[in-house]
Amino acid sequence: MSVTSIAKLKKIKNRRCLVVSCGGSQGGIQCLYFSSNGQTWEILAHSKISYPQKVISILELITAGSFAGLTPSDLGFLDFKVSQLILECVKTTIAQTSRSVNTPHIVIVNKMTLWKGPTEENCQQRYWDISAGDPQLIASSLNIPVFCDFARNNLLAGGTGAIPVNPGNRIILSKCPGITMLLNIGIFSQLTIIDTSRPVVLVDSITGPGTCLIDKVAKSILEVESFDRDGNLAAKGNVDGELLNTLVSEAWFTQSGTKTAVSGHFDYILAIPEISRLSPHDRIATITALTARSIYNYYRTEYKESSAPDRILISGGGANNLTIQEYLKTYFQTIPISSIETISVPVDMRIPFALGLTVNASISGVTVPFDNGTAPKITSIGRWYYP
Repeated sequence: MSVTSIAKLKKIKNRRCLVVSCGGSQGGIQCLYFSSNGQTWEILAHSKISYPQKVISILELITAGSFAGLTPSDLGFLDFKVSQLILECVKTTIAQTSRSVNTPHIVIVNKMTLWKGPTEENCQQRYWDISAGDPQLIASSLNIPVFCDFARNNLLAGGTGAIPVNPGNRIILSKCPGITMLLNIGIFSQLTIIDTSRPVVLVDSITGPGTCLIDKVAKSILEVESFDRDGNLAAKGNVDGELLNTLVSEAWFTQSGTKTAVSGHFDYILAIPEISRLSPHDRIATITALTARSIYNYYRTEYKESSAPDRILISGGGANNLTIQEYLKTYFQTIPISSIETISVPVDMRIPFALGLTVNASISGVTVPFDNGTAPKITSIGRWYYP
């Protein structure tokens, strides 16, 4: 497909977009297929596949910063395997639809991030990333143009690798009057507060750990599983309130403004002697409470409007943790909390969906500014790969 064909693509009013997003070792690959005319949308199908054990093992080594057991061939395997899994997830999703809509106009790929963080050269600190998954292979295999490299373009623009999702978030919330808190509990917790009446993004930041610490404690207890299913383990423990107060008083948690975190950022918490001395169930209860408390503390500090938000919509893998939900209800009290599914968005697909809606709007000519990029020469939020 040529650049001329992309120009024709831009003239299609109701585009069918297929979004693929690669999560962490427990997240797997998410795929969501939707159509949108820019303001309204319809989800046609979605699916999710888990990583095979070898991929999980490599990812866990990389996440832990332990490269002693890795070889270049492991990284080559990971890049190739992720590309193959993306193709499999795409085909699985499309197979759920009727023949009249089973050909996407565009595939949007959020590649697997192996590493993202600051690097230093000539005493100047900059962010960079290393990823897996080949967009060109996907475009050529499907014979469909692929739009990709969002984190890299943001980095080139002087940002920290942010994925552009807030224009899409505003479209998702177009039928929700007033002020909505979007809370995505993934590896980290991300809080986004949007007033659809203006429309404006009031708050948007990582607030602290999501499930990253919970998963590690759960694995130490269960061995066979590395997550706390439904929050059952935390429900059996007691929160150490004094220790929790100490944890949320540390510098990163009390920092104001937009915050960032990289893989392994909060691992030091598990090495704190007071944490390690707790019983396993008390430890995971306290760590689970830290996720909820850090969200609430950030909201209380950064939300400046005179009236409270109208609702909280939660998404991400942590949204299935019932104990986190109970802690959040205790902290937020009068603000109703519900799943993003109440507005017909799959609970673990809100971020990919928002990314897809953002890209679709950008193709239609809507200006989508970088969240924190500063380089004027970088004008696109991503890069095209042609079949």
